[in-house]
Amino acid sequence: MLFYEERCWGGLVYNLGFSMTFFEEYARRFFFEARKGMERARKAFRDEDYPDAVFHAQQCVEKAVEAMIESRREYVYNHGPRLASIFSRVFKDDWSEEFDDVVDIIGWFSEYYTRSRYPFQYQGKVISPDEFITEDIARDALNKAVKVLKIVEGYLRERKIL
Repeated sequence: MLFYEERCWGGLVYNLGFSMTFFEEYARRFFFEARKGMERARKAFRDEDYPDAVFHAQQCVEKAVEAMIESRREYVYNHGPRLASIFSRVFKDDWSEEFDDVVDIIGWFSEYYTRSRYPFQYQGKVISPDEFITEDIARDALNKAVKVLKIVEGYLRERKIL
């Protein structure tokens, strides 16, 4: 088992001392949380709560991608809008064509992440998420989340993490 991992945040280097098993377990747990998020998104969609469906689909994608990153012994913490960059860096040496879709989907959700939860200004007026997030946007969000879940599940299964 490997017990050595260094990370640099803000110029400080930390020796995290985590074993491979620790990261695999994080990857599994992140993936299971992602699947729960997908179920929440589907329920919200059925209830015609389209903003909530988009929010949970976005959370599903985020957690699924975090599962992949964790599986590479990369500790994910407070990534914010840098998730696509972190993903690209972690997988740059083993890039697969389907990872382009993952990065594009992360980018797509960046427009809707806050718009699905908070009022915002749009074309000179303040509108609520219910006025902006349509059924079509929510359906697209769910389809994108399903695509990412399938990619991540395949990746984790191939590595015998799931």
